[in-house]
Amino acid sequence: MLADFIALTRDDPFVWGQNDCALWAASAVRFETGFDPAADLRGTYSKAASSRRMIQKAGGLLRLIEPRMRWPGLRDLSGDGAAVLSLDDGSDGQTLCGLILDGRAVLRMKSGLQITDDFTVLRGWSWHQH
Repeated sequence: MLADFIALTRDDPFVWGQNDCALWAASAVRFETGFDPAADLRGTYSKAASSRRMIQKAGGLLRLIEPRMRWPGLRDLSGDGAAVLSLDDGSDGQTLCGLILDGRAVLRMKSGLQITDDFTVLRGWSWHQH
């Protein structure tokens, strides 16, 4: 269950290229399904600047993530799952990857896990049967 993944990784440190917001969300997909949508990205960058360059080269975070989430076991988000989020909390329209659990966004931030109700799902994927 997604709640189990969150509990298991709650205290894991934020590390660029290993356990940042996008790779943490991809790790949840791997935990739930066995499929790692970010296998080709893990360990390929180690700083915020190199992450930004990769995202910009792809045309944005959503364009970087979308092709990696094409897998028969994943469907458009309906309930809990991984999502690309836009935060509406005055954080300058920041786009992040996170998890949706019980209608709330759970994010891996440098300061630890953050839970918010103030977000917009730009695109999301679920591994649950519809």
